[in-house]
Amino acid sequence: MSGNGQTGCGWGYAVEGTPSTMLQVALRSMSRNGSRPEPLPACNGDACGWVRQVAECLRSGRCRAAVLFCSDTGLACCVANKVPGVRAAAVWTVAQAARALERLGANLLVVEMADRTYFECREMLRLCQSGAPCPDGIAWVLRELDGHAHR
Repeated sequence: MSGNGQTGCGWGYAVEGTPSTMLQVALRSMSRNGSRPEPLPACNGDACGWVRQVAECLRSGRCRAAVLFCSDTGLACCVANKVPGVRAAAVWTVAQAARALERLGANLLVVEMADRTYFECREMLRLCQSGAPCPDGIAWVLRELDGHAHR
């Protein structure tokens, strides 16, 4: 992400509000297996500001990928995708998360927290840790669109 030589944490997670029991168990399971996602900024009530802080962690190189668990995936993606270098995708299933990583090279998976199972939480975290580069065709289109954004 960043050209300053910093490696960053690799991957992280952020949660709006208190993490669900299923997410807490999934995080403990990941930790026991040697995978420790870095906790990213907590939401202080201002969802837009919080999402921007999380996106800035990606832009700065602090993390190369993250999972954000929240209540409004549309809002979160809209804000996050305004930060240069962030490719946020709203996902509801593990299959959608895998597809977003493979086809878009998403570096931020935005997950609606309601009714997530332990398995879904664990798998979305696991998928995120592997990360994926942005495919060349997608990267080209995004660069072109960004160049026209301020005209």
